[in-house]
Amino acid sequence: MSGSARSNIALLIPAAGAIVCGALGFAGLGETASNSLLFAACFLALLALFMLAIRLPLRRGGSRGSGWLANASIVVAAVAAVIGANVALYRHDVHFDVSREARNTPPQQLTDVIAQLRTPLALTYFYNTSDANAIALRDLVQAAARNHPLLAFRAIDPDKEPGLARDLGVRAYNTAVLQAEDRKVLVENVIDPARIGYAALRVLRKRVETVCFVTGHGETFRPLPSHFHFSHVETLKGHETPGASDVLETAPEALDRLLLALNQIGFEMRELVTAAGSSIPPDCSVVADIGPRTAFTADEATLLGDYVKGGGRLLLLIDPLSQVEGDFERLLLKPVGLSSEAAIVIDPLNHFRTDADKIAVPYYAPHPITKRLALTVFPQARPIAVAQPPSGISLIVLAASSQDSYLRPPKAVVARDEEAPNARRSAQPLAVALEGSWPGAAPGKHFRLIVAGTSKVASNEYFPYVSNGELSLAMLRWLAEDDAMPSVAPQTLKLPEIVLTSTQMRDTFIVLEVLLPLSTALFGVAMWWRRR
Repeated sequence: MSGSARSNIALLIPAAGAIVCGALGFAGLGETASNSLLFAACFLALLALFMLAIRLPLRRGGSRGSGWLANASIVVAAVAAVIGANVALYRHDVHFDVSREARNTPPQQLTDVIAQLRTPLALTYFYNTSDANAIALRDLVQAAARNHPLLAFRAIDPDKEPGLARDLGVRAYNTAVLQAEDRKVLVENVIDPARIGYAALRVLRKRVETVCFVTGHGETFRPLPSHFHFSHVETLKGHETPGASDVLETAPEALDRLLLALNQIGFEMRELVTAAGSSIPPDCSVVADIGPRTAFTADEATLLGDYVKGGGRLLLLIDPLSQVEGDFERLLLKPVGLSSEAAIVIDPLNHFRTDADKIAVPYYAPHPITKRLALTVFPQARPIAVAQPPSGISLIVLAASSQDSYLRPPKAVVARDEEAPNARRSAQPLAVALEGSWPGAAPGKHFRLIVAGTSKVASNEYFPYVSNGELSLAMLRWLAEDDAMPSVAPQTLKLPEIVLTSTQMRDTFIVLEVLLPLSTALFGVAMWWRRR
């Protein structure tokens, strides 16, 4: 190899690496110190490659023409490698974020929607160029939208294009306009990228689903208020994005967080008084009865039974104190092989913190509702007895307790495991999903029904824990046959917490409080013994 060819390679190798280092430097590292550290590491690696390249042995022998041909081949190969590396980097872009709080990573609510796009979506963001939060949102959306052909994203300064802003109805800074086919959604004062993900779900929705909540039997449903009270709690993350750390202050037993989550993805909610109606309104995509206390009359039970028999979608979240015996059980549960005992399931193996009546469910049967669930908590749940369903009905147990579970009366004090040594122990179904043709229904009437043994899983108190919010939304979306839309995690409006089962708490205690100190002591003794 000649000296010129050798020097060409020596220059091409650092040039190729410099392009890669530059791309990595702008890949979302965010922190100046981390950016500088990565660049320094790349520079040292390139310097080593440069030194190796100039130390390559000279080519000896052969004619002058063959030398030129060899040099040209080496240069062409090096250029091709540089071009190929850049094409691969562009087509398979990777976002790295080593900031402590992952402030340069788009939220999952946004990335999930973009990744599951099936129709073109246009997103125009009219932002204030002097607002650091708006600029950060612009960069996050650009990072999430990169290489997604179905998403057309533009960030525009409304002061430079006031005509376009006026035509789209934009009247304030930091306004996002989303358009899909002939539908448009406009969201003002947007500095949280998760809100753009929820707005995308609303604009992608071709029809509006309505959830009708049954009231009149002690249910905690109330219409979605026009104003919620939020409080802001300072965290280690800092108050960088207004609204990102807001905490919703409301009654623990109410359903405000569930209603807000449904509203964010484009569902509508309304009240349904079964005692005052002769039929279920046709605009009800799903009928939900969450936490009834008093008994249903025969006419109300018949109304709900006829609704499901006619191909309705019904969600029943009952509690140990719910009065579901009589006509309600006879018309809505027994025809499909279900029944329920007024008791509370106690699970000494898998439970939330130290409360054995708050069952932790880490595993699920395969189903569209459970395909993205992690751990869920079923507090104070009554068992759902499952028998063989009639022909034409498919039944699946969505969640169940462990084999060590047993039952206790609903009004008894929470029993310890050692206080019930003779109790019959077995896994207890906590939530079941059914679909098919109701016995005696007309052909073509396809119903869907979900029955769960606790309403607390959807309440404000437990909705933010682990995957309870995702479970609550997934059940309503499955009932509404909203499977074609992307699935996103709801906004919990609560400070993040780490929730462990009793087994995980025990293992953590053993490792941190027993094994770690004991190993330190043993190593100290061993070192003393060696130096003795």
